Amino acid sequence: MALDRRMIRPGLWAAALLAALALPAAAAPDSHGQQQRQAVLRLAEAVEADADARIDARTLMTEAGLALPPRADVTPLEARGGQEITSGSFDLRIALGRLAQAFGHEDVSAVLAAQGAQGSTVRMIETGSVGLAELASLMDEDAVSGTGILELRAPLIIWHGAELRVGRDEMLQLSREHGAFVLNFGRLVIDGATLRGVGGENPDNEEFHPFVTTTGAGILQIREAEITDLGFGSTGKFSGLSVIRGALDRPAGGSFITDSKIVRVRRISVQAAEGLVIDGNRIEDAGSAALVLLHSRDTRVTANLLAGRSVTNAIRVLDGSVGTVLSGNVILKGDRVGILVKNAPNRTLVTGNVVWGREGSGIKIDRARCARVTGNLVIGNRQKGIEVRRSLAAHLDGNILVSNRSAGIWISDQPIGAVTRIEHNLLDANGAGVATATAAALLLEGNDFTRQFPRFLAGDLGRQGRYIAADITGRAPIALDAAGPVPIADLPQHCGDGD
Repeated sequence: MALDRRMIRPGLWAAALLAALALPAAAAPDSHGQQQRQAVLRLAEAVEADADARIDARTLMTEAGLALPPRADVTPLEARGGQEITSGSFDLRIALGRLAQAFGHEDVSAVLAAQGAQGSTVRMIETGSVGLAELASLMDEDAVSGTGILELRAPLIIWHGAELRVGRDEMLQLSREHGAFVLNFGRLVIDGATLRGVGGENPDNEEFHPFVTTTGAGILQIREAEITDLGFGSTGKFSGLSVIRGALDRPAGGSFITDSKIVRVRRISVQAAEGLVIDGNRIEDAGSAALVLLHSRDTRVTANLLAGRSVTNAIRVLDGSVGTVLSGNVILKGDRVGILVKNAPNRTLVTGNVVWGREGSGIKIDRARCARVTGNLVIGNRQKGIEVRRSLAAHLDGNILVSNRSAGIWISDQPIGAVTRIEHNLLDANGAGVATATAAALLLEGNDFTRQFPRFLAGDLGRQGRYIAADITGRAPIALDAAGPVPIADLPQHCGDGD
């Protein structure tokens, strides 16, 4: 059911939208998987109809009858009080050099070139807590101010011990034409405010776009904000919103991005961070992967809605990240894999997410250890539902996999001795139920293949389909490899708490 907003009085728009989500689909098939598919279709229609972006992932999931992750427990830092505000000049080349030492030299020359005739000397807040009014005074001719609005026309560095706070209903604009950006080594708080890139092409470097980068021991706290038109380049340093640290950096407080609308930001980049929370945001029209996590520990990505233009993966967890939780996110349409976990992330939990309509697969685990993919709705993707490749001790349980064009679950290129646990999943109208290519051993229990007839298994496991046909709801556990059943007692144990 599509909604025409013009037919609804403004005061009734939100109620009508939620009612449309709750309506049963006309003549919906009676299987649980197809009912869930119809719920997700209505969810996607509601997002497309929501021109003002008033709905979020939690609202949608509640109306679709899905479980929600708890709200993130984040405590904003109190403003620094009583400290004198001081500022000075700083050589931008030194600051960019620090970034380059830790994160590479790519795109640094573009940032320097974008400064044009003003050169490499930039303004720095050295100490104290600064609001927009104080910042306007400090920036002098390098800023244009209005009521509650400040446009920076030069870069700004927030140094260790200093703080910039943009408060409710205020707006901080960063001029692309003038090479503006914010590099934060201290504290940056955007609370109920707007932060956006503005203006036309930079005359000295057409690639440049404004960005906000928090590094060193810096802290970034964004809540109920609107962030638009930030980021450029091929690395995390200048990608839009970045929290990137060196191995020895230890911030004095937690960083978070919560309950915000983030549009046309090239990428949210998190590198070598610990305990970062990204919760309740609506992220649309990313210029690259919407969210990339590298070398980070205990990051929580919960209840975010990712929609609109998506040219590659929505979420990537990469390169040794540990303890990541991806929970309750809604990912709608887009190119390639929706959620990608790759290159030895340890103990990633992917739970309760909705991934629908991707041109690639829904969820992919590649070269990971002890990853658990549980309770997700993976529906209508052009390739696989869930992929596992070259990974040890993956555990797939309680997922609903419906109408994916290739296999609902695909396992391949597994190391010798690997065991993939596939338990209590519902497989419905996929190109095949479970497909394999050099999958080592699979332990199957409680999976419902009732609506997957006759393509239960495919690939080098295809000849074992009779075992599924004999027990189509998986009441008895069975271990299989390409040669046939494997004694369950001979299999190594799955990851335990001590692993």
